Amino acid sequence: MTLKIRKLQLTRRTVQLLVLVFILAVPATARYVNYLSAREQDKYMEKWDGTLQGEIIESLDTLFRSLPGGEIERGDQLVRDRKKVLEYAQKFRGGMWSAEVAGLSITDPLAAAESMAASKTAETVLWISLIFPLIATILLGRVFCSWICPMNLLLEFTDKLRRVLLFLELKPRDLRFSRWIKYTLLAVGLVLAALLSLPVLGYVYPPAMIGRELHDLVFGIFDAAERGAFGFVADGLTWMSLIIVGIVVFEIMVSRRWWCRYICPGGALYSLLSALRFVRVKRAQHACTRCAECVTVCPVGLTPITDEMGRECDNCGRCISHCDSGALAYRLGWDGARKRPAESEGGRS
Repeated sequence: MTLKIRKLQLTRRTVQLLVLVFILAVPATARYVNYLSAREQDKYMEKWDGTLQGEIIESLDTLFRSLPGGEIERGDQLVRDRKKVLEYAQKFRGGMWSAEVAGLSITDPLAAAESMAASKTAETVLWISLIFPLIATILLGRVFCSWICPMNLLLEFTDKLRRVLLFLELKPRDLRFSRWIKYTLLAVGLVLAALLSLPVLGYVYPPAMIGRELHDLVFGIFDAAERGAFGFVADGLTWMSLIIVGIVVFEIMVSRRWWCRYICPGGALYSLLSALRFVRVKRAQHACTRCAECVTVCPVGLTPITDEMGRECDNCGRCISHCDSGALAYRLGWDGARKRPAESEGGRS
């Protein structure tokens, strides 16, 4: 495996971790804005000195003050420009369902589809927030699933736990299901949203659930500090955490990557949008040794060795990273997906 290929997975993992940091930073920044707006920022920084909460607030303060115009001269000292710092801090809002980053609005396509179904309208502002996700998906495929989704990051670690169980000869089961299940759930969810005028899928979509749970967790940490309790606390977590834990346990013990392969309605929508993706994994037949290592490592159960992976491929690049002969690579082209989603496992579903 070449250093260049190793960097591919290192880059992907770095992006995943940065997304996780962003999810945690947004609610922390919201509390920072509250304290600064109430002119209590310095009081809490002094009062919480040396604590987890104090370190978070002080780090955010240092970050925003380091931005252009974040500090002004007053006498012989540089002091915080409160108005400018607030302006910077308020540019980061939202979560995995919908977010605003430095003035750029971004909405998950599933959130937008469900909002349109529930409200029976399609506001211009919603379409604008979809521009970046749609362009990225049409060009790069399901990269949200493999490079950004926090649930995927968690489930990649469950994959590693399954390998530990196999090493210990405990042999977890690996039941297979139809890939059409997630497309059915997507359709049913959107119909229910239209009938009930409620965002049904948002309550069972792991990226949205993780975003809400981490948001409440961070708020709980600061609420505890205001009561005089410091360090890590689990205040704010809800029943959604139990669903996430249930998915993890099911994948470890019953079915490898069950959620992403067979159930996720968001993954179904991204698959549909990426059917004609411009960047896709391709095999150079003359270089392929047919070792089938790419089939073994594919987290969503596809068969790169067949040349026809369909729209289910999320361009994670793991097959490329494990191809010692260099037969697999990202290639450009609008050649479309030739297989239906339920057939894309090459008969392995």
